Order: sequence, then C-alpha cells, then structure tokens
Amino acid sequence: MDKAIVSKTFSPKKYRDLKLQAKARSILEQMTNNAHFPDIQATLDELKAKIQSYETSIIESNDGGRLTTVVKKNCRRDLELCLQELATYVELTSKGNAAIIASAGFDMHKKAAKVGQLDKAMNVKIKLGYKHGSAWVSCNVVDRALFYVFEYCEAPLTDDSVWIQVSGTRRKILIEGLTSGKEYCFRVAGARTHPSRIWSEVVKSYVI
Repeated sequence: MDKAIVSKTFSPKKYRDLKLQAKARSILEQMTNNAHFPDIQATLDELKAKIQSYETSIIESNDGGRLTTVVKKNCRRDLELCLQELATYVELTSKGNAAIIASAGFDMHKKAAKVGQLDKAMNVKIKLGYKHGSAWVSCNVVDRALFYVFEYCEAPLTDDSVWIQVSGTRRKILIEGLTSGKEYCFRVAGARTHPSRIWSEVVKSYVI
C-alpha cells in the first residue's frame, strides 16, 4: 500500500488569513490528547502561542498601518513554519498511515489518478515529402497521449523485419533517409511514460 504524504503547504495562495487561523486551530484541537502523538505537548503549546499572536496581528492590521501589516506578515510566517515542522513530525510518526494523519487534522496530497491504456492511433496517413526519400506520417489525435511514436520498416513485413523508431510531441512527423522506389510499412502509437504501446494498423506506401 502506498504511504500517504502530508501536505506541508500553508501559503496565502492556499489559505487566506482567516482560513489559516481556522486550520491551525483545528490541528491544535485534533492533536491535543491524541493517543497517536503522546509526546507532542510542548510543540502544541508553541503552536497555540503562535496562533494567538497571529490572531492578534490580524485584528491590529485591520486598523491599518504599515507596521501592523509587517507584524502580521511575520506572525504568519512563524505560524506557517510551526505548522510545517508539525506536519513533518506527523508524517514520520504516522509512517504514512492516512487514518493517523487525518486524526491530526492535516491534509494529504491527492494521489495522481492512474492513466489507463491509451486508445489505438487511427487514420494513419502517408504523404510523400518534397525531397526524394522522405514521407510525412500522421494520425488522428490520441486522447491523453504525451507524445507519439512512429515506426517504419521495409516491406514486405515479416517476422524478421526490424522496425526503426522515431518520436515527437506532434501527431505528424517527417521521416527522411528512405530509399526511393522502395515500399515501406508504417505504424503509429500514442504514448505516455509507460513503455507499453497500442499500435495502429500497418499502412504501406512506396517512396519516391
């Protein structure tokens, strides 16, 4: 089972002032007397003090003034650092157990959804290039593909045929260096990081 990872992001982009205050209060409440973290009281006392300082700075900054804004910014930074240190402690102590992490009030990084098998590349077309011994190979867009793999070999296709591979981020590519007058086999596959490929039907074309 994959281990859960505690989110250590408490920036203004994720938490506005009042939301950070509420999140910190929630973590303090859920970690107090939490049997999973028996030796954390000193850190929780520190967290409580930083929350109170931050709350006071928010109230004072509402009255305006550059100095109070700077004080609030410093108090927020201190609170963020305290929460990040606590998040690291929770991650190590929980050994990645999602239930234990949740009991402490921390968020976890969402696991990336696994991308299933890509669709087969369709409508493969061969168009002769402007230069001798060249050909454009194209296909329809393959949904969720990060890049495309193009393969070709001399016809006729046999068990001993050796496919030559080129790749690109677009669904169309110019292949050069082919032998004029020969027939070639072409195929295409959409691809991601996984090495498996679902190849298109083989398309044959003479090159001039």
